[in-house]
Amino acid sequence: MKITLTIEDALYERALEVADPSMDKADLFKEAIETFIRIRASKRLAKLGVSAQEMSHIKRSRNMKVI
Repeated sequence: MKITLTIEDALYERALEVADPSMDKADLFKEAIETFIRIRASKRLAKLGVSAQEMSHIKRSRNMKVI
């Protein structure tokens, strides 16, 4: 899909500063959209946790060995 975007120059320059130097524009925007989706999905899941307050506490056990 092709999209035309208008973004602030400063925002785009900042993204280029923190991006991998070999990353092209398409990969930069793809990663930005994937990150946006992950953040929104996690916020949605967090809200669902609040609405299930009647759920009993689940005991968690850790049988991990510290090396």
